[in-house]
Amino acid sequence: MAILDIKLDPTGFPVVWVQSINAYLHWLPVTKIQFEFFLCAEPSAQFDAQWYDDILQLNTRVSPQDITAANYWSAFLSGILPGEAGQFARWCGLGYAIPSLDEWRKAYTFLKTQPVQPQAISNALNQPGAPRLSDRTQRLINQLETVQHRAWRDVDFNAPNQADQMFMRLGVLEWVESTELLNRWGGMGQTHQRFHGGFFTPDHGQPSRPHDPENMRLHHYGFRLLWRPT
Repeated sequence: MAILDIKLDPTGFPVVWVQSINAYLHWLPVTKIQFEFFLCAEPSAQFDAQWYDDILQLNTRVSPQDITAANYWSAFLSGILPGEAGQFARWCGLGYAIPSLDEWRKAYTFLKTQPVQPQAISNALNQPGAPRLSDRTQRLINQLETVQHRAWRDVDFNAPNQADQMFMRLGVLEWVESTELLNRWGGMGQTHQRFHGGFFTPDHGQPSRPHDPENMRLHHYGFRLLWRPT
């Protein structure tokens, strides 16, 4: 099985090359650990302690060692507005962006044709010259992979694929931007039924369309970024 082309973002989390969009894509929806790097590096009145406390009221924080199949979604940042996610993307640097609806669809359509690769990140980063994950990031990824198999059984995923391995289903709804959308922003992905119903699936091809996405804080909405190196 081919070794994935993996790089690390400025927080030390992996992005994987997706040929259908000619870009790297975050392996996971952005986690709270990643966003905390941003909060520490860019202190501001907007992203103060009260702001983060309010976010955590919507989806509580969980440490890597405490992740289970019943709470793993708490590892991901959610309840964030698209403008706030955009500020994180700009902090990450040139080439980082929230995917468009078309890019997200193309990435998902391609990745769901690819088989699950056990320990894909570890295998890729064990190659000579590859970057190294921090111990905490490695623990988080390992624990998410462990509980993910239980989550697949919970919802009867008969044949999971790489899109599922990347939590494009059973993660959070992920902000995407498109002129197709009346309010500019929509959500793609699928949540676990214990987190938020689980009734929406990207296999339908259509985004979720929140009424007021730039002002309404929704507990099940997060994001991932793509990256095109400049």
